[in-house]
Amino acid sequence: MTHDRELVAVGLDHTTASIGLRERVAIADADIPSALAQLAGPTGGPLEQAAILSTCNRVELYGIARSRLRPDELAALLAHDRCPDLRERMSALYVHRGEQVAHHLAATAAGMRSLVVGETQIQGQVRMALEHALTAGTAGPEVRRLFESAIAAGRLVRSRTDLGRGVTSVPHASVEFARRRLGTLEGSTALLIGTGRVAELAAGQLAKRGVRELLVLGRDAARVQRLAAQHRGRPVAPDRLGHALARAQLVISATGARGPVVRPDDIARRGGPPLLLIDLALPRDIDPAVARLANVVVYTLDDLQMLAEGTLLQRRAELPAADAVLRSEVTRFTTWLGRREPALAMT
Repeated sequence: MTHDRELVAVGLDHTTASIGLRERVAIADADIPSALAQLAGPTGGPLEQAAILSTCNRVELYGIARSRLRPDELAALLAHDRCPDLRERMSALYVHRGEQVAHHLAATAAGMRSLVVGETQIQGQVRMALEHALTAGTAGPEVRRLFESAIAAGRLVRSRTDLGRGVTSVPHASVEFARRRLGTLEGSTALLIGTGRVAELAAGQLAKRGVRELLVLGRDAARVQRLAAQHRGRPVAPDRLGHALARAQLVISATGARGPVVRPDDIARRGGPPLLLIDLALPRDIDPAVARLANVVVYTLDDLQMLAEGTLLQRRAELPAADAVLRSEVTRFTTWLGRREPALAMT
């Protein structure tokens, strides 16, 4: 093996990039297999191994480079077709090499780098990123062990510290944010757009907060019916979006759509009390022009950072203990890597 091989990670997240940049760089689940094939497929690519972690708050590429790459060369691997301005990407990107990669991914899996510090949903997202890479055949022994180590570290942090106590996910935080903004959710009508994992978590929180009526809208009728039934909600057909918006005081949208789901024309004729919309999707579900309408307030993932900063203050005391747990698992990984491939571990 060449001594130029290198363990690398390159990415951007909510701490370095605006939601506008993140949504242009984001990679949908359906597109990850082809992206991995271009990076490290059987016909070759700039990487020997690769895995992609793309969530609502981050897009990160992990892999084994065939040779040492400059930061701009690593940046070029990340969504050059959707964000051709290299300088714009470079201003938001972080690059990690060697042991730094293992520590960064472990901290990410533990929820230490999340919008809501300590949130639990990221653990499953890291696991899914590994599964995508394994299915695509781009996760060799090193990348597989890297992700397995990070998942184990995240599990240990949650079992040995109180980092994840309280608000535990972005959907949880968004419902709590809505409760504070509206005063109470009891007796209100909430419209939930989407049926994925984020929507499922939001539905559970809305039911706990005592909404009078939960409307569930999505493209897959069977999933809409199932999610509505689980939380005593009412399914809504996509062609009834305008009607549902007219009834609701709160909208939470979290779909995997590639473009806006809610547009100004859907709300323009709405009367009644102010409408609060929380967009948890990336790319955004709610057209930015909606925020310019009268009697409408729109919040995005970036707006939720004010609540996230509060949770960070509450949990700051747990971060040193969490970091100590991480370091033991990172050391275990780097020791294994050093025995397997000393030159790779030393980069």
